[in-house]
Amino acid sequence: METRPFYDVGGSLPSSLDSFSNRPCALVFSNAGYVPPTPQEVDQLIKLKGWSQSQAAALVGVSFHPKKGSSTIRKWRSNPDSDDFRPIPYSAWRLLLIYAGVVSVDDGLAALNRLSGDFSE
Repeated sequence: METRPFYDVGGSLPSSLDSFSNRPCALVFSNAGYVPPTPQEVDQLIKLKGWSQSQAAALVGVSFHPKKGSSTIRKWRSNPDSDDFRPIPYSAWRLLLIYAGVVSVDDGLAALNRLSGDFSE
């Protein structure tokens, strides 16, 4: 019997915010199935919400210029083979998911409560 959920990440990007919730990048960090988002997933989430680079940067607390955007956000959306690429930190990604309504704070707290039993020994 399959005990792990199946996630379709076969190269296609989510076409809606709801479809992000079924992706490994939307799981909590402590979940063994969590996979960091690809630059394409970061880009797609920002596009689906209609946020500018400056708006996304303001939400997660990284530097930006109102007219020029954010070099940090640009790096998170860059091709991984590029010298400019930087992976998005989990905390910034999670904030974007929360602000986008893909996940909730309660999801993370529930995962923490499940994990708490692992620390009680």
